[in-house]
Amino acid sequence: MSTQPLRRFSFGVLLTLVIAVAIGCGDSGGGGTTTTVTVTISAPGIVSPNSSSPIGDNPPTLTVTNATASDGSTITYTFQVSTDQAFASILRQADGIVQGSGQTSWTLGSALGLDTYFWRARGISASTVGSWSVVAQFVLGTGAGTGAGETVVVTDVLTNGMTVGRQFGGSFTPNGWRVNTNGDFIRYEVPTIVNGYVEWQNVGLTPRGANEASHMLMGMWDPTAGGFRSNPFRVHLQKLWNNPHNPPFMRFRWISQGREEEAGTNFTNWNPGQVYTFRVDWRPSGAANRARVFLDGMEIMSLGYNRAYQPNTHFIELGIGERGESIIDAIYSNLIIVRRD
Repeated sequence: MSTQPLRRFSFGVLLTLVIAVAIGCGDSGGGGTTTTVTVTISAPGIVSPNSSSPIGDNPPTLTVTNATASDGSTITYTFQVSTDQAFASILRQADGIVQGSGQTSWTLGSALGLDTYFWRARGISASTVGSWSVVAQFVLGTGAGTGAGETVVVTDVLTNGMTVGRQFGGSFTPNGWRVNTNGDFIRYEVPTIVNGYVEWQNVGLTPRGANEASHMLMGMWDPTAGGFRSNPFRVHLQKLWNNPHNPPFMRFRWISQGREEEAGTNFTNWNPGQVYTFRVDWRPSGAANRARVFLDGMEIMSLGYNRAYQPNTHFIELGIGERGESIIDAIYSNLIIVRRD
């Protein structure tokens, strides 16, 4: 009987010790430490564009290889475009660009003027901002006037609220000169170009015109040889659509010294938000001559002509004044006229 209290006491002491140890082990107290994890983000790599040679896409698409976050978190991107390498003035910027698979791209929302540009990108995750990529560059002008024996006769960006040509109606927008009525056009009088090309960009083109008369993109003619419709040096590029028009829905008419040639294609899938680059090119080709139309760098129409294109006075027009068939809502920019010597 005398051992019973001892056993109870021993059990109580043991329980008390176990509880004390458990509490002591679970209490971090003031002597614990807090670990801070530092997240780093690598700089993205430049993919394209990065060249001093002119590119054809305007607006351009800027592409980088993806950055990586040390904690594996999701990254978005900031892109910047400037006309100086120090980025003292930011011309365009995009934030929150979602990361792609392996590479991430951003296409500028509107066309730029013909110039040299610099760009860079960086990754961002939560509150962590990564390092900028190296500075890359691109040149706009699609090679116009850069070939051997080429001379730029006219360059007109049209995004600066003015034109070096003669403006007849229309209005200027940040994206270029806009056609408001079928009678709006811009005229350039240039020295006679026997071998050369005209290049420009359009936005606002739709599968169907705003009205039946909205179908003349550009034209060339000699005002000293009569009116446009009967002109012996009449050239025009038309954009048409089904009902009321018949195919082909793009037509290229070339009249040189009174002899007419035509070419056509049936492209009609125009997107009003897309920037299209057109080039009308004509030159001697062997024993004959050849005129071609390019759309975004791809030849879409071609024809031969035997008589040299030699107007006494050379008018080149965006839209066509005399016909009153300019394309309503079309916006023109980045025109360049080149002569080959």
